[in-house]
Amino acid sequence: MHDESEHRTGAIHDEPVGTMGRRRFMDTLRTLGFGALSAAFLTAGDVRAASDDEVPIVYGLTRDGDEGELRPRRKTVPSDWYDDFRTAVSVHRALGVVDEEDVATSAVAPGEFGGSNAAIHVEVTTEEAFGAVPEVVEEVPVEVTRVEPGERDPKADGEPSAPASVGPGVPGSVPVASDGLFGTLAPALRDPGDGSVYFATANHVFDASDSSGSPLYLLGDGRPRIGTVRESFPKADLVCVGPEGDFEPLHRIRDGSPGRVLGQFTRAGLADLKAAGEPLEKIGARTGHTTGRIQAIDGLTCAYGAICKRGQVKWGRESDFTDGDSGSVNFHADPENPDLGVLVGGLNNARTWWPGENYIWGTGAYHITETHGYTF
Repeated sequence: MHDESEHRTGAIHDEPVGTMGRRRFMDTLRTLGFGALSAAFLTAGDVRAASDDEVPIVYGLTRDGDEGELRPRRKTVPSDWYDDFRTAVSVHRALGVVDEEDVATSAVAPGEFGGSNAAIHVEVTTEEAFGAVPEVVEEVPVEVTRVEPGERDPKADGEPSAPASVGPGVPGSVPVASDGLFGTLAPALRDPGDGSVYFATANHVFDASDSSGSPLYLLGDGRPRIGTVRESFPKADLVCVGPEGDFEPLHRIRDGSPGRVLGQFTRAGLADLKAAGEPLEKIGARTGHTTGRIQAIDGLTCAYGAICKRGQVKWGRESDFTDGDSGSVNFHADPENPDLGVLVGGLNNARTWWPGENYIWGTGAYHITETHGYTF
C-alpha cells in the first residue's frame, strides 16, 4: 500500500528554496518526485509563485523561433492532483500487465481537478484474463474492459483521395507514400543536438521493421521524392527522413488555423489538458480535421504486430481516423499564445478496430523525445 509518510511534491514549500544553490535545488526536486524535466527547468521563483496547495510543472517545450533552442513552459497545478497522477504513472510502469496472456493494452487515465483520481485502464481479450489483473495497486484503481481480439492488419494504409500541391517547403498533414503504402506527413522533426530538421511519418507506412534507406514521396505534382529514411524506430512507429533536393520540412500543419507548430506538450502537460477537459485535434490526409477528448496517456499496447509500443496516447474516436492518416500528429492550441500556434501531443498511427473500445492511439511526443531525442 502507499506510504502516506513519504515525501510529497507539496513539501517543496517547506524547503528554503530561496537560499539553495542550483545543484541542491535540483536534487531537492528530484528527491520529492518532480522528475528530471522539472529538475532541469524549474526555478526557485516558480516554487515561490505557487500557492501552498500547488506545485509548478513543465507542461510544454517550445522553440525561440524555428531555429531556437527549446524553452520550458511552466504553470502551477494542485499538488494533490499531481502527486496522484505521478503515482499512477509509476504504478502503471511497474505493473507490467501486458506481459500477461490475453491482455492487449494498458494506460493511465489522469484524474480531474477536484474530481475523480487517476486510474489505470486495461483491455483484456478473454474473461479469464480478468483474474490476472488486480483491482487496486497502491490505492490506484485498475479498471478492466473486455474487448474482442482484432484481426485487421493496420499496415494496409489506403491512398489518400486528395493529393497535395505544395512548394519546396512542405508542411505536416499532407499525403505521402513509400514504394507501396500511403500515409500522412508529420510537421518537421528536429534534432536538438545539432539543429538538423527532418521529415517524419509512421514507420508502418514502409511495411518493414527497419525502413532505413527507403525513399519517401510526396503525392501530387508528379510524386516527387522528398527524402530518404535516416532512422527507423519501430517501437515508436516513427521514421526520421532526411530531406533531399530543394524540399524542406516545415514546423507547420497544412490547413491548420493557426498552423504553426511552436513545440510540444510534456507528459504532465497532456495530463493537465485531460484534467481540464481540453481536446486534441488532428488533420489527416484522408479524414481531414477532427477533434476529440483525451482518454489516457503513457499507454502500452501489444494489440497488433510483433512489437509492444510504449508512451501511447489514447484520444478521440475510431471514426476520426482511417487508413492513410497514419503519421499525422495530434495537437492543441498553445495555451499562452492560442492565436500564434499549436503544441504537438503525439504522432497518430492507429485506431481501434475491435468491439469494446473507441479511440485513436499514437506515440506521445514526450516519449519520442525521452527515447530518441527528437522534438517537434
